[in-house]
Amino acid sequence: MALRILQIAHDHPDWTSGGTEIVAHDLHRALSRRGLDSRFLAAATSLQRPEAMAGSLGHLGEDMVLRTGGYDRFLMKRHDGLRWLESVRRLLTDAAPDVVHLHGLDRIGAEILPALRRFAPAARIVMTLHDYQIICPNEGLLLTRPDGSRCRGARPDSCRACFPELGADRHALRKTYLATLLQGVDCFLAPSRFLKDRFLDWGLPATKLQLMPNAVAPLALMQDKPRVRRDRFAFFGTLALHKGVLTLLEAAAQLKAEGAELRLAFHGGLRHPEPAFRTAFETALAAARPLAQHPGPYDRAALASRMADVDWVVVPSLWWENAPLVILEAQAAGRPVIASGIGGMAEMVKDSETGLLVPPGDAAALAEALRTAAGDADLWARLAAAQPRTSHERFVDAHLDLYRTLLEGRHAA
Repeated sequence: MALRILQIAHDHPDWTSGGTEIVAHDLHRALSRRGLDSRFLAAATSLQRPEAMAGSLGHLGEDMVLRTGGYDRFLMKRHDGLRWLESVRRLLTDAAPDVVHLHGLDRIGAEILPALRRFAPAARIVMTLHDYQIICPNEGLLLTRPDGSRCRGARPDSCRACFPELGADRHALRKTYLATLLQGVDCFLAPSRFLKDRFLDWGLPATKLQLMPNAVAPLALMQDKPRVRRDRFAFFGTLALHKGVLTLLEAAAQLKAEGAELRLAFHGGLRHPEPAFRTAFETALAAARPLAQHPGPYDRAALASRMADVDWVVVPSLWWENAPLVILEAQAAGRPVIASGIGGMAEMVKDSETGLLVPPGDAAALAEALRTAAGDADLWARLAAAQPRTSHERFVDAHLDLYRTLLEGRHAA
């Protein structure tokens, strides 16, 4: 009998082109192509399914969607009644999964864990930790309000800097609540060593947490044309403050003032931005034009063509990125990356070997890196030739090996 697997993500890549959704759905499709009984369940908010009742189960093509309603982001707890439990029960009864692979708890809610144990008691539960939302109630960014300084982990007293209206006891209870529910997970996967260390420090047992770097399929680009200068740069992703786009625009404005001849494109959209950030972005973009341009959002199907038009991909994030999918995509396309030298980015990009690393938030250092990269075609050729190529097939193999190992333990018990 074919292995039955249920992949659960907090969104669908057709709605949100985030790394979590793409990694989860690509894994599901690869398992299906191998003849396994793999199903995909995504959360659907009122933005995507306004006609559906909270807790109802629907479909998006062959995938399933669970409509979510009220949600407490602090406790990662659903406030939309009990209809969703019946939907989950029917789904699990029909799918009868051997393995349930969760890609986070956001929107689905932490109560999904006891629900899985109740309705699919024999299934093994795997959770990939794509971000820090379980650790950090500040949108999982591990950034301190209001100054944006980086935080290495949650502590009841230090968390009050971000949530002064909540006492230290509330933060302690939050951790106890989530840690108790997480005991139902059989294995946690960390795409980066940095994230793994943060969750070990938070309290996840080392015996249940293992490193599992992400991977993407190769990108098929057009034949690259040799050029004297490699001076085309691009940012890919959601335009947000923590992504460092204002730092990148400040660096571009400095280069513009020097009369530098290079191109910088911002591929991505402003998804639900605060008015202050939208204003800041538009002002900074105007100051950096025509050197910098904003082509706007893109569909994933257009990624290869947009990537083919650039030489360097810039990832100037201010927060502890875990394992940015855009870095894997750039490497798959043979494009060197200029990134902030922190978090998982510093693991994925080797300074002066496969790319360039700069201090986060340092516009002058970033401008210098862009200036150097644009003026040294030999540097580009050396770094482009050294790009690591991850194997998505081996990535899928590693997950299958893990699933089978967990199931062997179930049968032995």
